[in-house]
Amino acid sequence: MATSTWSCCRLTHSRRAMADQASGAAVRLLVGLGNAERERRLLPGLLESGELVVAERCLAGDQLLEALRERRGDAALVALDLHRLNAALLAAMQATGVPLIGLASGNPGLAGADGWAALLPADADAGQMAAAIKAALRGERLEPAGEQPEPDLQPALEAPPGEAAPGVIGVASGKGSPGCTTVAVNLAAALGAVAPTLLVDLDVAGPSVCAVLGLDPTRNLFMLAHSEPRSAREWTRALEQETQPLGRGSAQCLVLAGIPKPSMRAAISLPFLQRLLPELRQRYRYIVLDVGSVGVSGADAPQAWLASAAGQLLFVTAPNVLGVWHAKSALTHVPELEHQAVALVINQHDRRTHHTRADIEWALGRQAAAVIPYDHRAIEKALAAQRPVIFDRRSRAGKTLLDLAERLNGGYILLPNDAAVKTPGWARPWPKVQLPRRRKGAPAPGAAPRAEPDVITQEVDDGDRAPAL
Repeated sequence: MATSTWSCCRLTHSRRAMADQASGAAVRLLVGLGNAERERRLLPGLLESGELVVAERCLAGDQLLEALRERRGDAALVALDLHRLNAALLAAMQATGVPLIGLASGNPGLAGADGWAALLPADADAGQMAAAIKAALRGERLEPAGEQPEPDLQPALEAPPGEAAPGVIGVASGKGSPGCTTVAVNLAAALGAVAPTLLVDLDVAGPSVCAVLGLDPTRNLFMLAHSEPRSAREWTRALEQETQPLGRGSAQCLVLAGIPKPSMRAAISLPFLQRLLPELRQRYRYIVLDVGSVGVSGADAPQAWLASAAGQLLFVTAPNVLGVWHAKSALTHVPELEHQAVALVINQHDRRTHHTRADIEWALGRQAAAVIPYDHRAIEKALAAQRPVIFDRRSRAGKTLLDLAERLNGGYILLPNDAAVKTPGWARPWPKVQLPRRRKGAPAPGAAPRAEPDVITQEVDDGDRAPAL
C-alpha cells in the first residue's frame, strides 16, 4: 500500500472527518452502489461496528454529485456501474475533495481515472471496504486494484499475425420497433458469406432472431450461461452445442439465439457478458450483436455496456417524428453513447412522407451510415420465407443492406445464386386453371348422352288421350 499527499482541500476534509471520529461521532457514508443485492451483501457488515452510518443512498451519478457538493457525507462508496456515472461526473465528484472509494463492477474506462482514494474489486467484502474507508479518512491513498483479466482471455483482444483485427458490430435502437433485428440479421448473413461470423441475440427485452430465421429455440444464450464454461475447451464445446447455422447462402454464419423466457434475464448478467465477448473475438472474424432497445429495458447496465464495448455501433431509428424522438432520448440519456462514435441507420424511409436524411442527422447530431428505403412487399416476403431480405435480388432494402455490409467488410460480397428468397407454398396465390372451350348446345366431356323424354299418357274426362311430359 503506497501513500501520497493529496490536495489541500482533501487534506482539510480528511482532518475534519478524523476530528469528528475522534470526538466519537460516526462517519457519514454516501452510498452509490446502485444495486439492491449488493447493498444487502455489504452494508450490514459495514454498519455492524457502529463507526459508520449511511447518510444517503444515491441511485444515480448526478444525485451523488449533488450530495457531495452539499457535504452530506464524509466519504462516498461508489460502484463504477452506477446509473448515469461517466467521466465528466466523476471529475466533478473528485473536485469536491470527498474521498471516493470505488467498486470495480463494470465500466473499465472509469477504473483508470485518477483521484480514487481506493479502488476495490467487485468481490470485495465488508471488511476490505471498511479498511479502505478508514485509510481514506486518514489521508492515505490506495493504489487501484481493479479486476485483472484471466490469462487465457488476454490474447482474445489481439488479432492473429497477418490478419485484420476482429470486428464487433453492435446494432442498437431506442424505444419501439424500428427494425433493429432486421438490420442485424441481414448484416450477419452478408458478412457470413465471406468470413466466419456469429450473430448473437442479446435483446433481453424482446428477442426475435429465432422467430425471424425459424431456428430451434432450445439452443440459446441462457443454456450457454447455464453451462458456466471456464477453460477454452469448455467454451468451444458449449458454443458448438448452442450455436446454429443461419442457413443456405451464408455458409460461415452461425446464430446464438436469445433467451426464450423473460424470467431468464437474470442469467445474462454483466460479468457473463464480459467473459463471453473476449471468447467470441478469439473464434470469429465478425460478431454482430443484436443489442435491441438501449435505456428502456430492465437490464440497462448490460445493454449499455454492450453498446459501448462494440467497436462499431449502428443505431437504428425510424424516420418519423416518434422514431427520431425515441432515438434522441436514448442517445442523450445513456452515458455510454454520449461520446461514442455512433453511425445512424435510418430504416423504412419513405421520401414522400418522412423527413430527409439531412434533417434526421441534424436532429440527432450523428451521421447516417445508410438510409434503407421502405420496401414492405420484399420485407414481408422474406419474413414469410424466414430468410434474410438481402437474398432477394429485386429488393431495394436488400440492396441497401448489402451495400452497408460491403462497406463494413471493406470489399465486395458475392452471394450464391441458389440463395434467393422463395415464397412458401401457403403464401402463393391460387393458380388459374384454363378450361376447354365448348360449343353452344354440345354435351360436356364425359357426360352421358342426352335421352329423349318419355311420353306418358293419362286419362282425361272427355275420353281423349293427351301426351304429358
